Amino acid sequence: MKKRILTVLLTIILLLCLSVSVFAESQLYHITDDAGILTAEQDGELEAYAESISQDYGVGIYVVTIDDYEDYYDSVYETAWQIYHAYDLGEGADRDGVILLLSMDNRQFATFFYGPQAEYAFDKHGQEMLEDWFLDEFHADNWVSGIYGFLSGCQEFLQKAAEGDPVRRSPWGTLGLIALSSAVFALIICVLLKGKMKSVRKAVHAGAYVSGELQLTASRDQYTHTTETRTKIENESSGGSSHSESGGGGSGRSGSF
Repeated sequence: MKKRILTVLLTIILLLCLSVSVFAESQLYHITDDAGILTAEQDGELEAYAESISQDYGVGIYVVTIDDYEDYYDSVYETAWQIYHAYDLGEGADRDGVILLLSMDNRQFATFFYGPQAEYAFDKHGQEMLEDWFLDEFHADNWVSGIYGFLSGCQEFLQKAAEGDPVRRSPWGTLGLIALSSAVFALIICVLLKGKMKSVRKAVHAGAYVSGELQLTASRDQYTHTTETRTKIENESSGGSSHSESGGGGSGRSGSF
């Protein structure tokens, strides 16, 4: 009986070691297709592209695909964070880098940005804008195009940062929104004031037709209650969503595709 238990335990330990070693070896590369969505040729081409970007800008660029993040941690973002730090990813002393994690079974993704250079090139606005380079492709199950788009976006953002002109939210958009809000508010005030002036003129004019025998009595509507029925509106959109994440050093986003 003891031998049987020992054999089972050794088998479990061996399987765990094998699974960890395979994943650990794959982390040596910039493209880690653990979910098997790429051909060997596609993997090689994307690996060469990601490596060249990493070397050119001193910011490691990584893409990892897995079957299900729930096999690792509670959230897809935490899984990306843990992978980045567990395998000591990044370039230079500050370990600057960007990682895109795809969890295929539940169609979840996370991006994680770490280090001063990476977070300079990708502020919160930039992190959100980067999704425009790949998310639509993932919605359509175009994995190669999506990963290539992610790499191209990283290259574009890093190049702008290297030139001293990182991607940032335009201040004109905020100023324009403020101006528009002010104009709408002023228009509402004008309409309300105009309406009050008209009502005053009408009241004076109507008084000329009221005889002394006509007595106006005040009336009051008694409000009792209102029954309100709400129907839940289901989201029929096939598109994904995403939101910002932070904590534990670095920052990023997560969502669905």
